[in-house]
Amino acid sequence: MISTFKYLMVFLLGLFIGIFVVWQDSYQFRAHDLEQHELLEKVLANSNTAILEENYACEGRPVRTVGAVMASLIESNKTNIRNELTYGCFESTCTISISDCKPWQDQECSTRFLKFNVNDQKTIQTETFSCIDMP
Repeated sequence: MISTFKYLMVFLLGLFIGIFVVWQDSYQFRAHDLEQHELLEKVLANSNTAILEENYACEGRPVRTVGAVMASLIESNKTNIRNELTYGCFESTCTISISDCKPWQDQECSTRFLKFNVNDQKTIQTETFSCIDMP
C-alpha cells in the first residue's frame, strides 16, 4: 500500500514538473524573434503595395494588396487554433504562410503563401510579392 502511494506521488510530481516546464517554455523569449519581428514590420510597411497580376494565384475574394493578403492570413490564423501562422526566410526568399489541415486529413491540406524576395541589404523587393494558394 505504501509503495503504491510512493509511485503515485512520484507520478504526480513528474506530471506537475512537466506541466510547469511546458508552460514556462511557452512564455520564453527567443533571440531569433527580434529578427522575425523586423521582417514582419517591413512587410506591413508595404501593405499598400499591389501584387502584380502574374504573381497572383489566390482563390476566393480578391486580395490584391500585400495588406489584404496579410489580413486574410491573420484572419485564418485567428479561426484556426491548431494551424499557426509561420514565416521566415531562406537565403533571399521569404514566405509568410498558414495551412489549413484537419487532424483526419493527411494529404488534403490547403496553404496560403505570401512570398517575396529580399536583396543583400535585407530590403524587400516589392515587385516580387506573390500570393499563392496550394490545394
